[in-house]
Amino acid sequence: MKDKESESKQNETKIDRNCIFSKENVNTGHQPEIDVFKAYCIFLIVIVHVYINFSYGILLEMLLITLNIISGNTLMFLMGLGMKYSRHQEPKHCISRGISLLTISQFFNLIRDTLPNLIAWWTIGDKKFISRALLVLETDILTFAGISFLFLALMKKIKLSDSFIFIIGIIMNFAHVFIYKMMKTPNNFFLRQFLGYFLLTKNSESFFPLFGYFVFVAFGNWIGGILQKISNKDKFYNRILIFGLPISPIFFYIILNNNIPFLSQYDRIEIYCMMPGPISIIYCINNLIVLAIFYKIQKIFKGKIPEFITHASKNLNQYYIISYGITMQMNVFFKATRGEKYPSTVKYPTLYAIILFFFCRILINMNDKYIHFTITTLKNPMRNYVFAFIWIMTAVSVIYIYPKVDIYANIWNNYLNED
Repeated sequence: MKDKESESKQNETKIDRNCIFSKENVNTGHQPEIDVFKAYCIFLIVIVHVYINFSYGILLEMLLITLNIISGNTLMFLMGLGMKYSRHQEPKHCISRGISLLTISQFFNLIRDTLPNLIAWWTIGDKKFISRALLVLETDILTFAGISFLFLALMKKIKLSDSFIFIIGIIMNFAHVFIYKMMKTPNNFFLRQFLGYFLLTKNSESFFPLFGYFVFVAFGNWIGGILQKISNKDKFYNRILIFGLPISPIFFYIILNNNIPFLSQYDRIEIYCMMPGPISIIYCINNLIVLAIFYKIQKIFKGKIPEFITHASKNLNQYYIISYGITMQMNVFFKATRGEKYPSTVKYPTLYAIILFFFCRILINMNDKYIHFTITTLKNPMRNYVFAFIWIMTAVSVIYIYPKVDIYANIWNNYLNED
């Protein structure tokens, strides 16, 4: 009896609510603020993609300013954070997930870029569409996620601590600027595009190179380890808000006025893709601030998160792929039928984005209820067949398209748009 009493007292001392940190992992359960943060991110991404592709209204400028706080780096931060709360964190699981994400990314590129642009080219004959079809090799956020998991598997294999992985991410990020400045852009298209997976390379489609963006994954992974040792989340998030919130006005001032001297030599594309040191540090802090804000918001509702929020959080990749795939296919259709400078096609873009968001939910639920198909949960040998088919179709697409392309459409030439 005494043993049980002493054991319970020991457990109570582990979770001392008067202290912020515990020596043991005590905060390992479900984190509602992460769910809310993920759902908000994917909803914001749906809205931004709709506005960028179908409207030029004033709200677009407001959304772009919002992206100075929450952007692609936020999904990477949340990805790193989620890794820490995953049941499977061994290197072999990271490798498996990395290969899955790379394959899904190629499938996504095929249905988002290659297929609609090939149809438009076959129908109209405008070479801009065949150039855009070669975006099957672009480095999208899913591609980055796959490479990050493989890189993280290496870090875990050599048993590096979370803090050391974060330091490596910082070093990679700072080194990226100097490598970019010294590196000569390769003439070979395929070499240029392959390097773009890791480094910013001109005339390639590499929005999220590993060296620039891995710091956000590493930061999220590090924060996840810290969060698991938090015995008093209220005090922890209060400290973040007290010390972090004053940084936001400074952040806006820096971004809007470009007051970082050595960055003035780089244009908007270069800064976004490189995520140079000072910018990435501020983004890391802002992501932590927003996480604290969402903790306060979910506290108001006493942790009772609406079901559609948890659904979006749980199926974030599916929402991203379905919504962006539909948006880009419609974008190609309107460009093919109305020309490059088509006017604001969607009269109420925000309403369309909301409809698209819930349409994704319906499709995901129908799949879960009736079809039960997801690439990541396929079992062998079917998994190997599907993966092989996606990569074969990627190779076939490149072999067919590349000889017909004069100029590769990418962010550097505004995807060959005339506007």
